[in-house]
Amino acid sequence: MRILILSCNTGGGHNSAAAALKEYFDSREIFCEIQDALAFDSHLKSDIISKGDILLYKKAPKLFGFGYRFAEKHPSKPGYESFLYTIMKSGTEKLYEYLRENDFRTVLCTHVFAAMMMTEIRKRYSSDIRFYFVATDYASYPGIEEIHADAFFIAHKKLIPDYMDYGVPENISIPIGIPIKRAFYKSLSKERAKEVLDLPQDKRAILLMCGSIGCGPVYKLGTKILAKLPEDAVLVVICGSNQKLFKKFQKHISSEKLHVVGYTNKMNIYMDACDVVVTKPGGLSSTESATKLLPMVLMGEPVGCEVRNMEFFLKNGFAVTEDTLDGLADETVELLNNPEKANDMVELLKESFSVYSAGVIGDHVIAAADNEFDEDIF
Repeated sequence: MRILILSCNTGGGHNSAAAALKEYFDSREIFCEIQDALAFDSHLKSDIISKGDILLYKKAPKLFGFGYRFAEKHPSKPGYESFLYTIMKSGTEKLYEYLRENDFRTVLCTHVFAAMMMTEIRKRYSSDIRFYFVATDYASYPGIEEIHADAFFIAHKKLIPDYMDYGVPENISIPIGIPIKRAFYKSLSKERAKEVLDLPQDKRAILLMCGSIGCGPVYKLGTKILAKLPEDAVLVVICGSNQKLFKKFQKHISSEKLHVVGYTNKMNIYMDACDVVVTKPGGLSSTESATKLLPMVLMGEPVGCEVRNMEFFLKNGFAVTEDTLDGLADETVELLNNPEKANDMVELLKESFSVYSAGVIGDHVIAAADNEFDEDIF
């Protein structure tokens, strides 16, 4: 069996989910590779769309949000192709040739763009290749109504009606969660995690992080939290790939209560060491924090699918937020100092974030390829 995972570079979440799936297939000794779907048309197209998407998100979030909301409210009509679908299908021929030349008969798509390309292959070539859509947010997506996948692996059972509104049949919407790496399902004791990271053993810890592309009001919020931080607590800030933010913290703030980290591959250990997490409502970062059962404060002014992520987490009691930086800092310290409130949130998280999603998705597609899939097991 050979499996291809198609992702896109429009943010780290899609690639992180793809990596989590590959990790599982590798553990089963099943050949699997990840490719950038957009690059099958051209690397220039991939760069323009991916970098443009990230730039718009960071520099003009209101415009990005307006475009996303417009797309949500104006789905394509049956029998008509959206402008976006027309753009995406232009690399279909090269992708189909690659699938045939490399004998890929199972494809997982962690982005709508990739799933549009696979849908076009199905239309154009009547292909027998199975393909699946894997959601990386707590939402349905604009364009999902144009996708004809064998199954849709979605983030939560409460989202099934949203997918049905886009025309996705209930029987192929499988609410299994967002795939994250196996490391987030394992835990070190707080003492051991702090030892590994060289954090003080006698201090409680708040984790402030800003996603793979390092944006959001992290510096201003960090200073607010530091000003309100109890004497027996520290603030750990993960800057990701944002070197400018990392240097700004180092240059302007000198405090034993502050620990600043750039890019790290030890995020799971930092979560083990901390008591509360403050993060943007990205699909992957929220899932990782929730799986680690961390009381969560969601920050920033979300745009695009982050709006739906925040709505979902707040509605279900998985997180809290506030409209101002002072309010966010107060909520953060409140969660740190109020064990009853924090434990109530943890109990809710336990009910929804215990399944190793990458493994269940992997088992599903393996069984389907072997013609042994039994719907009752899901």
